[in-house]
Amino acid sequence: MVPIDEILNLIKQEKVSPQAKKRQKSVWLGKEPDYLPLLLTGGQIPEREKFPSYNLKEQFFDKEKMLYEQCWAALSTMRAKGDSLPSVRVNFGTGFLASVFGLEQEIFEDKMPWLKNHLSKEQIINLKTDDLEPISEKGLLPKCAEYIRYYQKKLKGTSVHIFLPDTQGPFDLAHLVRGDEIFTDIYDDPEFFHHLMELTTYVYVESSKYLKKIIGEQLNSGHHGNCLYMEKCGVRSCEDSTTLLSQKSVKELIVPYIQKALASFENGWLHFCGKGQHLIDTFLEIPEVKGINFGNPENYNPVEILTKLEEKNKIYFGSFPMEKGEEIKDYFTRILNCLKRKGTLILAFGVPEGEDLFSVFSLWHSIQDNQGFHNP
Repeated sequence: MVPIDEILNLIKQEKVSPQAKKRQKSVWLGKEPDYLPLLLTGGQIPEREKFPSYNLKEQFFDKEKMLYEQCWAALSTMRAKGDSLPSVRVNFGTGFLASVFGLEQEIFEDKMPWLKNHLSKEQIINLKTDDLEPISEKGLLPKCAEYIRYYQKKLKGTSVHIFLPDTQGPFDLAHLVRGDEIFTDIYDDPEFFHHLMELTTYVYVESSKYLKKIIGEQLNSGHHGNCLYMEKCGVRSCEDSTTLLSQKSVKELIVPYIQKALASFENGWLHFCGKGQHLIDTFLEIPEVKGINFGNPENYNPVEILTKLEEKNKIYFGSFPMEKGEEIKDYFTRILNCLKRKGTLILAFGVPEGEDLFSVFSLWHSIQDNQGFHNP
């Protein structure tokens, strides 16, 4: 028997800061909060070792086990006592929306699911948006809805929210559906490429709308990643595959679909791993892109990034690495010195082992008190 009620009882004993949502919301709205939000991780959960664990394959096929494992991360977030808003999601892997196209994933015990195959060019050419409806009945969507409704029932009375599963983004999804041949399709058969992008953008938008309705959140707001609250910004779009293209190709071929996808949710924010320096300026020129998140923040200079974001009235959500031997006080000061005003930044910070969480949070506030922020 999965001890889900035991972990939920532990969660119910924890409280979320009443300032957390207010601070995050202020940053999204371009207002100055009392303090910039700090999303701490590293809350201790010594009880964990007394409870069973379930591998990724067990979780995939059992909504109770999936929620149970996600709740431990939520509990750790709550105990960190920062400005995070705990949330959980149904985790079916990156191939979740590819399943709407009839593709199946291989499920593993020790790593995330991965697609078994891709659609052929002929199969994609013969697909129309009507063939993907009713979208609520396609692929893993019915199972996801079932899991969400179970989550809602069990989480009632807690401070834990539900966020969207991994919806990827229009081009990342097209890459998953077509495979690596998409990188030559762009040049060899532009008409086919745009047909596929229309299909994946449609699936991204309509699936997100459907699932947000079940979750019960507005189209232009929501939660993400066991920490984040979004206001006037309803979704995340992954652009990992996009970083493999030239700036010219992205601007001409991908940006229109990013805009189309995000416009349905007022705005969205972009996530990408690897090195995407050549695309930063292009992304920041997109009106519907409200923020940026890096999968590999070590590849970027915080001064350069935060300065650009501040100038464009955009948001950076995520972390930047500490330098070797750097003290927390010096790290916070260095990051905050990149800003002219209290805005732009929602910083995620993993507290080093042995550090007092309350002291770290207080230090973050005291440095801002002495920072002398001013309106430009």
